[in-house]
Amino acid sequence: MTMVEKPAKQSYFADMAAKEAAAKRSTMTGKACQWIVNNQISWSAGLLAVIHCYDYLLAGGDSKLVHLQYRIPNDAQGRYARGRDDVYFILHWAIAFTFIRATIMYKMLEPFAKWYGVKSARKVTRFAEQGWLTIYYIISNATGLYVMYHGPHWMDTRQYWINYPEGHKQLSALMKSYYLIQMGFWVQQIFVLLVEERRKDFVVMFIHHIVTCNLMGWSLYTNYTRVGNGVLCCMDSSDIFLSGTKCMRYMGFERAAVVSFVVFIISWVYTRHYLYFKITYSVFYETYDILGPNTLWDPENGSFYSRASIGGFTFLLCTLQVLIIYWFALVLRIIYRIVTQNNLDDSRSDSEDNGGDDGAGNKTAGASSKAARRKQRSKSKDE
Repeated sequence: MTMVEKPAKQSYFADMAAKEAAAKRSTMTGKACQWIVNNQISWSAGLLAVIHCYDYLLAGGDSKLVHLQYRIPNDAQGRYARGRDDVYFILHWAIAFTFIRATIMYKMLEPFAKWYGVKSARKVTRFAEQGWLTIYYIISNATGLYVMYHGPHWMDTRQYWINYPEGHKQLSALMKSYYLIQMGFWVQQIFVLLVEERRKDFVVMFIHHIVTCNLMGWSLYTNYTRVGNGVLCCMDSSDIFLSGTKCMRYMGFERAAVVSFVVFIISWVYTRHYLYFKITYSVFYETYDILGPNTLWDPENGSFYSRASIGGFTFLLCTLQVLIIYWFALVLRIIYRIVTQNNLDDSRSDSEDNGGDDGAGNKTAGASSKAARRKQRSKSKDE
C-alpha cells in the first residue's frame, strides 16, 4: 500500500525569503522592474530602432548617439578628441548591450542549456548569465590587447606618461570606440544590478561597478586612457576563466571546471595583483619620475596632471584593489573547500542551486534534502 505523500513543509527561512520577494514584487517599483526585465528585448529593440531611424532620416548619418564625435580636423591619422557629447554614444551602447545580452541569453544560451539537459531552472539562468559574460570578456579582452599591442604602451607602463599630453589626448577611432563601448557595457551592468534579482554580493558588486565607471570616466577626461586600457585588460583576462568555469559546472563538466578554475587562479594572481600593482605603481611613482613634481594643469591643451589628480586616481585604483583582495579571499575559501570537501561552489554570490539570498538559502537546501530523504525512506517502507 502506498501512502498519500504530504508536501514537504517549507522552512522558516525559505518562507520568510519568499514573503519578502513577493512583497518587493507587489510594489510599483518592483512591478516596473519586473516588466523591464521581462521585456528587455522588446523595449531595447524599440529604442534602438528609434535611435537609428533618427540617425538615418533626420541626423544625416551623424547622430551623436550612433557616431563618434570630435574628430580632429586635418589630422593625418583621422584621430579624435574627447568631449561631453561622448556620453550619448555611451548611452546608445548601454541600450545596445541590453538588447544583445537579452537576445543571447534568452534566445540562444537558455534554449541550448535546456536542450543539453540542464534541469534546474536556476542553473539554466545562471548558465545563460555566465555564458554571456564569457562571450563578452573574450571579445573585449582580445580587442583591448589588440589596441594595446598597436599602441606605444604595450607592456611598457612608462609609455603611459611619456610626452603627456601630446599623443595621449588624440585617440584613434579604434581606441575611442573601444573605450566608450566598454563604458557603455559597465553602465549597462549597473542597470542589470538594479533591476534584476539581487544577490547577496549586491553591495560589493555595485561599489565595483561604480568605481570602474569612475575610473574609466576620469581616465578619459584626463587623457589617461592608456592606463585605463591596461586596467581593463587586467580585469577581463581572468573573468574569462571565472565565467567559463561556472558554465562548465552547470553543464556537468566537473573535471574541466577544475582545470579551468586552476587557470583562473593563476591568471587572477598574475593580472589582478601583479600586473595591476605595476600599473598602480606607475600611476603614483613613475608619473613623478617622468613628468616631475610640477603641476601641468592646462585643461585647454588636454593636460590634467597634478599630484592631487594623480592621488585621486590612485585612490580609485586602490579601492578597486581592495575589492579584488576581498574576492580573492573568497576564492581561497573555494580552494579550501575543493581540498577538504571536493566542492567547487562559488561563495561570491548566492547559492547557484537554490533561491536563497543569504544564509537562508543554504539552510533551505539542507532542510529540503533531509525532507526528501525522509520521504524516500517512508515510501520504501510502505511499498
